[in-house]
Amino acid sequence: MAEDASKSGMERALAFVIAAFTENWGTKIVAFLLALIVFIVTRDEVTRDFTIPLRVIEDPDRVLLTTPPDSVELRLRGPWANVNRIAAVELGAASLDLREVRPGPMELDPAAIVMPPGVVLDHLEYEPVDLRFEAMAERTLTITPVVVGEVDPDHQLAGTRVEPGSWTVRAPSSELDGLEQLRTEAIDIGGATGDVDVRVELEPPPAELTFLGVPSDAMPTVRVVAEVEARTGEIELAVATGEALRAALPELGDDRLPKIERVSVRGPRTVLRSIEGLDQALLPTVEVEEISGAGAPIPVTLRFEWSPEVAAESAAQLSIVPPLIRLRLSPQGLEDD
Repeated sequence: MAEDASKSGMERALAFVIAAFTENWGTKIVAFLLALIVFIVTRDEVTRDFTIPLRVIEDPDRVLLTTPPDSVELRLRGPWANVNRIAAVELGAASLDLREVRPGPMELDPAAIVMPPGVVLDHLEYEPVDLRFEAMAERTLTITPVVVGEVDPDHQLAGTRVEPGSWTVRAPSSELDGLEQLRTEAIDIGGATGDVDVRVELEPPPAELTFLGVPSDAMPTVRVVAEVEARTGEIELAVATGEALRAALPELGDDRLPKIERVSVRGPRTVLRSIEGLDQALLPTVEVEEISGAGAPIPVTLRFEWSPEVAAESAAQLSIVPPLIRLRLSPQGLEDD
């Protein structure tokens, strides 16, 4: 009897346990989920660390001499569910506005960091930096053209000019100390026989400058003109004058008339070389003036003109020195020159 009673009690207990796990599944699952939600929502607050970048806003009137950190460390606090679902990219970046801060230890305003809903900033940490500044300055610097190479041997470099001749730059005051001019990139004038007119960029200066009026990542361009002109020279020509004088003054004997006059011709070397080999580059013309009385010397003017052998464009570049010669002739010969 006792054994039957014990066995019956055990069977009832086992039946109860089985029924507890097998009956009313839907109700039990719903209850479990509700309990889990309540657990998550009511779980104690937690903290979590994040690293976010530091964005620096430049001050146009001064330059920062020290280097701030690239990032800052955050510790957020809040319910586990809120904190756990935050991604670092959602936090954005911390800002350091150099237009507003003062020199001294860097201080970031925690209120400037926007927190996601349901969490608070528990701690903000970053590398300590002593902020030091230098004032920005502007200066207008002259531009010097850089010319390399040699022009054609019969020519010479007469001068160079730059348009514009100066440029205004902006930089920390210390960077401008001792900086008086800017230079252009090199311009090659090797073998030039005429003006060289080009546009070139400025050579990067030794200091970090901001060029006003151009994009920050670009160098200004300027016009450079190298003025090249022909070298001048002078040659002496012997001009036969006897025949022209004899035709104008037949009454005078041939032995009394000058046979040759020497004159100089000046102009570009290349043009002078083109007339050196001509048989008769100059032709004389004779002008006889009235004499003052019987037996008086005859005033004569010799003028020199270019012969048809000399091209008109060449003659236009040359000058004759002297352009005329005045003589006083008589039957006895040349009285004065």
